[in-house]
Amino acid sequence: MTSVLTRPLPDPDITLRDAADFILDSRLGRKALCCTELPKLPLFLRDLIGTIYRLTASCHLPEFTDHGLRHLCSIVDRVSQWTCAKTPHGTKALCEVLDDNQSAMLLIAILIHDIGMLSQRPEDLPSDRPQLFAKGQMDVSTWVRQTHVSRIPRLVNRLFMESQTYQYTDLLKHQLVQRATTIAQAHEKWPWEAGFADLPGKDPGLAAVIAVADLLDEDASRCDATTLIDHRQGNMLNYGHWIRHCLTTGRILVHEGTITISFARPPFTDGQISPVYAALRNHYRLVKLYTKPLSKLGAGLLDVVFSTDSIPAEVCVELSNWRHISGIQTQQALIYHVLNSFFSEALLDTRKVTTDFMNRIKGFRLESIDSQLLSNIQGTFEVRSPYEQTYNALISASE
Repeated sequence: MTSVLTRPLPDPDITLRDAADFILDSRLGRKALCCTELPKLPLFLRDLIGTIYRLTASCHLPEFTDHGLRHLCSIVDRVSQWTCAKTPHGTKALCEVLDDNQSAMLLIAILIHDIGMLSQRPEDLPSDRPQLFAKGQMDVSTWVRQTHVSRIPRLVNRLFMESQTYQYTDLLKHQLVQRATTIAQAHEKWPWEAGFADLPGKDPGLAAVIAVADLLDEDASRCDATTLIDHRQGNMLNYGHWIRHCLTTGRILVHEGTITISFARPPFTDGQISPVYAALRNHYRLVKLYTKPLSKLGAGLLDVVFSTDSIPAEVCVELSNWRHISGIQTQQALIYHVLNSFFSEALLDTRKVTTDFMNRIKGFRLESIDSQLLSNIQGTFEVRSPYEQTYNALISASE
C-alpha cells in the first residue's frame, strides 16, 4: 500500500485557496484530476469550491453545524485516509481501489452533497415537490434541512448557468456528472431505498462512502460550542445537533475496515444521561448497513469499536457552559434535546422504525432506549426548561 501523507486539516477560518489546495492535492483529489473524460474538470472543481466558499459567506443560518469547506475538507481527508480491511494480498487504501472516473464522480458528489444547506432558494426545488415543502410552511432552518438534498440538481445548474467565467453546459450534462449528482442525493437514503439501491454498477458503493464519511463527521471539531452558547441563535433541534457533535472526541477514521470512537460527557451530568450514549453508539453502528454496497468497491466494514460502553469518564470542556443555553438549563432538558436530534433508527423507535429495518439490524448489537424518553420526544407533557416548569406551576395553581 502506498504510504499516506497525513496533513492537518485547514484552519476553521478557512481561506478559499487553502481549501482548494487541500482538496485537490488530497489522494482523492489527485486521482480525480486524472479523469480524462472530463477535460474541464480541474477548472470546474476550482470554480465549484469557490462557489461553495461564496455560498458559505452569504449563508444566513449560523446556527447550523458546519456544511461548508471545513466539512468538505474533513470528508475528503477521511476518504483519502480510508484503508480497507486486510486481505491475503495486504491492505489497500480506498483510493487505490477506485479508478479515475469513480474518483472524479466521488469528489464531485462529496463537494455538492450538502450544497443545499448553504442556499435558501425555493426555486431550486424540483417541480414535482409536494406543496407541503413549500417555503413558509415551516421555519427556515427546518425547511433548508428537509429540502437540501432535493434541491441539489437545480441549484448546481443554476449556480453555473449564472456564472460567466466558464461555460460548463456540456460538462454538467455529461453522464459522469449526472451520476455524481445522483450519488450525492443518495446520501440521505438507506442502501435498500429507491434512489440508492437502483444506482448503476458500483455507484452504490460510492454513495455508501459518502454516507459513511458524512455520518462519521460527528466530532467536536465540526462545531464551536462556545460560540453557540454565547452568541448563536437557532431552534432547539439546532442546539441538540451542536451539543451532540461535542460528545465525540477526536477524528473518526476508517482504518483497515474498522472504526474506533471515543466520547466525552457534559459536566454536571450523571447516570441519567446514559440513553444519549446508547443512541450515539447506535448511530455509529448503523454504518454497518452500508457494508454490502461498500463491498462492491472492495471496502466493506468489519467493526465499530468504542472506548467505553457506558458513560465516559472524560469531560467535554467545550460544553462547560451548556446550562447557559436558553431552554436547556437542566439535565432532563439536555437529554431530551440531544435525543431529539437523532433519527428514529438510532433511537430504535418502534413506532417509526419498520419491521424490515429491525430485521436488517439483527446482529448489530443496537441498544434499547427508554420508551418513556421516546414518548417525551413526541411532544407530551415533558417539562423541558425552567420556563415550562413555571408555566406548568401557574396552570396547576389555577385549576
